[in-house]
Amino acid sequence: MTTQATPDHNEGLLLPGLDGTNPLGFLAALGVLRVIDASNDPGQIRLRWTSANGTWVPALMGSGLDEVSLPQLLMDKLSRTIDEHPVRILNDLAVDDPKPRFDLFQQHTEDACANGRTEADWLAALASDIIPSSAINQLQTTRRDYFYGNLTSVIKRTRTDHLRRAIFFPWDYADPLDNQSLHLEPSEDRRHAHQWSKPAGDPDRKTSGGMLGANRLAIEAFALFTSLPSGDALRTIGFTGQRSYNTRWTWPIWNVPLSLSVVWSLMMLPELQYEDVTFDACERIRHRGIVAAFRTSRILVGKTPNFTPAQRIA
Repeated sequence: MTTQATPDHNEGLLLPGLDGTNPLGFLAALGVLRVIDASNDPGQIRLRWTSANGTWVPALMGSGLDEVSLPQLLMDKLSRTIDEHPVRILNDLAVDDPKPRFDLFQQHTEDACANGRTEADWLAALASDIIPSSAINQLQTTRRDYFYGNLTSVIKRTRTDHLRRAIFFPWDYADPLDNQSLHLEPSEDRRHAHQWSKPAGDPDRKTSGGMLGANRLAIEAFALFTSLPSGDALRTIGFTGQRSYNTRWTWPIWNVPLSLSVVWSLMMLPELQYEDVTFDACERIRHRGIVAAFRTSRILVGKTPNFTPAQRIA
């Protein structure tokens, strides 16, 4: 049974469809916060997690929104085509010549000083001007040759009802996966041994298996995951490791209302990245309002990265 998603002055608006223990659910919640924060005075909107329906679900605070108005506001604020979205910059980054890449970074650095930093944040998340263009943000689990096309489809095809189903209802996975998924949901690990049909020709992908609205909101969270060059690869905040056998992502769950900027800083806490989170480390993160932390491994199946189901580590 779905928790009633009604706004309360103290409790906020519960978003019971978004499961904080699921990588896609967590990212979608951050996407909601980022979009709503941008439509208000920065820092006025806050998000916390609460225990409900046997998991952790987010509550949006200070928005004055309800179950009817939130999906519509999100839809009004979201770009409808990739040409209108900052992620279009991936096209400009797909060059091997370092000179135009350097000029692009220089241009956005200068623009960030006068015109806000949105474009610069996206650039810092997706690429670096000092390493090859093939380096990717570690959140990217769609194959490189499919990624831009999938982003294009997700942005173009999402409607208000997709957002409402993702935010307020148990996920029914009733949206097609084919060409409109970012592959962030662990259930999309569809190896031969896990299903009846051959993955490459699975007819179910064209009719079900995905949550389009959650993928659309997750796109908005990518800009929060700054990536720094390490050798010829990118290291993304929240991640450790660079190989298919040791790459993992750890994220926090907090039960106090936090603004977007504070959430951003929480995801960088070094204590979350310990191999084994010690009692002392747990105590330190508890003082910051963190009540749990979850970790997923980023594995490689053939040419396709996958996230494993998350495990609680604190």
